[in-house]
Amino acid sequence: MKSENAHCELMAKLIRPLGMRARLALLAVLILVVAAGRTASALTINLTFDTDTKYAAAGLTAQNIIDMKAACAYAAKQFTDRYNDPINVNIMVTSSPGTNDFGSSSTFFDTVANYTALQNAFAADSKTADDATTVGAGGTLRAGADPITTAHIYNVTRAQAKALRLRTDDMQNDGTFNFGGGNKWTYDPNNRNVAGSFDFIGVALHEYSEIMGRNSIMADPSFGTGTPNYCAFDLFDYTGAGARGLNSGPGRFFSFDNGTSLLIAFNDAVANKGSDLQDWAGPAPDAFNAAGPDGEQDDLTPVDLQVMDVLGYDRTATASGSAANISTRLPVGTGDNLLITGFIITGPSGSTKKVLVRAIGPSTNVTGALADPTLELHDNSGALIARNDNWKTTEIGGVITADQVADIQATGAAPTNDAESALIATLAPGNYTAQVRGANNTTGIGVAEAYDLTLSSAAILANVSTRGLVQTGDNLMIGGFIIVNNPLKVVVRGIGPSLTAFGVQNALADPTLELHGANGALILANDNWKIRSSDGSSQQAEITATGLQPSNDLESALVITLQPGNYTAQLRGSNNGVGVGVVEVYALP
Repeated sequence: MKSENAHCELMAKLIRPLGMRARLALLAVLILVVAAGRTASALTINLTFDTDTKYAAAGLTAQNIIDMKAACAYAAKQFTDRYNDPINVNIMVTSSPGTNDFGSSSTFFDTVANYTALQNAFAADSKTADDATTVGAGGTLRAGADPITTAHIYNVTRAQAKALRLRTDDMQNDGTFNFGGGNKWTYDPNNRNVAGSFDFIGVALHEYSEIMGRNSIMADPSFGTGTPNYCAFDLFDYTGAGARGLNSGPGRFFSFDNGTSLLIAFNDAVANKGSDLQDWAGPAPDAFNAAGPDGEQDDLTPVDLQVMDVLGYDRTATASGSAANISTRLPVGTGDNLLITGFIITGPSGSTKKVLVRAIGPSTNVTGALADPTLELHDNSGALIARNDNWKTTEIGGVITADQVADIQATGAAPTNDAESALIATLAPGNYTAQVRGANNTTGIGVAEAYDLTLSSAAILANVSTRGLVQTGDNLMIGGFIIVNNPLKVVVRGIGPSLTAFGVQNALADPTLELHGANGALILANDNWKIRSSDGSSQQAEITATGLQPSNDLESALVITLQPGNYTAQLRGSNNGVGVGVVEVYALP
């Protein structure tokens, strides 16, 4: 819990001067587009960085500058992966010394002739169910009379005007993101909640969204025209059903159905002087909050994604849910007691799946971590098709034909320790295994991971399995997976005794299985697949119907439909038994 003084200090750091936006907005009205830019075929965020000298003067080290630029690109990808408008959003990134400016944006605005023109543009851009609600009879931007009856001017940001087809796509600067170089930042996409440091990616997401249209004027007289001005986003402020909240104070909520559903509370910019009225009040972690503490990771939430959708950005359609990441943690031994993670890619002929495969050890920060993991990728025949030892040194061969260091960094999931291993492979449908060992026969706890880098591909990660030595205490087997986009029905299995038929020695005699959610809470457990552990009833018919029933009654299985999120499957031996086991996750159609 932050003290009130700390809270006010953070709010002061989040000042985004309306006066600066006003001056730039006036220029936007006067400047004509005289140069043709390149045409975008999908949403493209073009980042222009200031000179390294400017960043160094703001207090950044040479490595800070490299990491900052990568973090900016990662933040941009969070939007371009989710929206598909064929436009260019052009953002300048700069920095100032000290901590007075935590993060700020200056934005160009375009005026819109009247409410009818504004509503027509939103209606023409309607693609999703939320869009349809917004412009429908019961929506926030329904056709008809202007909701503001006094004299006023409507505005949209330049980037938003392009998304709404109110402006031809161009390469002119749409806005500038500035951050205070004296603040203590964490830039690493894989380590964003660091005590004493602020999540730079969350701040970049915040400022990008303001340039893209999540911005407010709310009749601010300093805008410079002599007539009250409003942003399109101002019309989404409500205090209740049918009651707009056209002010800067408390009690305002975001709604796109005319106040029927008050989705999230706006910041009280009257009480919190110097803060932005278009931001959320918090305190739950969110990239669009007015303020946040150090040590907090602030991502785009489902409501944030809805906001950008109804503001004019065409949200990429999603079909069924899919596994975006799979990982397994296990003690890595020598000989046959290595860590083997298998995955199956399914899809039509000619389809491919691009994956990032990692072998992690020292950065797990667990006692007894594998100090120097090596990684091999094998195909269904057992042939070695790629390998790596130390991710910053690419090993050419097999499916690896060129240096991959820059490509791995660009994914935002590069290992944080140079001794860890990673490779990128574009794979056809088939069966693959990632094998993790310790260099020079060293042992320790390691993690094998595969990330889906092409979620839109027709090929999908349909199954993941991990084989290894299951021990007692903390040395259990943990298989993690992430479901994205939509709910996904899965079968999770814990296999042991049936492995002996395949020549596996010391197979786990009686595996038990637990499924946990992102917060560690137990969702479901099983010991002996035919019987539900929760109530002793039979689940044999349900499991058998999937065609994935284990061949031994002592093995474990469960079937469940899961919402998008992070999950872990934990495999142990009953009564502290030890042996080689397999944990598997199958995605059902």
